[in-house]
Amino acid sequence: MEIIGFVSVVASLIFVGVEINQNTNASRGETQQNVSMQVNDMYKMVAENDRIARLISLCFEGISKEDLSESDYISLWNFQMMGFRRIENIYLQYKNGILKEDAFQRIGMGIYQTKIVRQIWKERKGDFEPEFVNFFEDLRDKD
Repeated sequence: MEIIGFVSVVASLIFVGVEINQNTNASRGETQQNVSMQVNDMYKMVAENDRIARLISLCFEGISKEDLSESDYISLWNFQMMGFRRIENIYLQYKNGILKEDAFQRIGMGIYQTKIVRQIWKERKGDFEPEFVNFFEDLRDKD
């Protein structure tokens, strides 16, 4: 009887382990899908909004805050805050073990390295946890 009980306990533990692994994989897949949807939403905004597309183009031309009207700066600021929050979300999911480090390879850091986006970051980085600030700046400046 003891052997049957022992085998039952071991079988139950194996079953629970398999279930946890499947749930973790499902959660990871769902999180990756959500991150992809965030990126797609940002791309869609650029594709469908001439103003945002023009502002993104200007970023890569080296503009600074002083080169924009107040309303253009606010539009760009809001768009970039979406990007910063997207990266923060990826970071939190990575920190919690849901995403792997390779998730950061698909961010597209070029825009975050431009002069004006660095200015926006400098103004707003106080809105983020210090640990994330350090992580983001290391990631951005790695290249």
